[in-house]
Amino acid sequence: MPHDHIQLAQAPNGELGPRCHECGTRLTFGNAMVVDKFYMCWKCYVKETGSDTATEVTDADERFWMKHE
Repeated sequence: MPHDHIQLAQAPNGELGPRCHECGTRLTFGNAMVVDKFYMCWKCYVKETGSDTATEVTDADERFWMKHE
């Protein structure tokens, strides 16, 4: 079979999904990152590729919909 290298497991929420190729963490297909032909968790993906999120998380006192014009 072409996907024999992917080990499947039941994720903590009950869904069937892959295991991280590096650390073995149980994942869902929705939260698994793909590198070449392997599935990885976020931490292993960042370690392997050097990529990280571009999103900046800020702690705003006032949300945009709360602003008074």
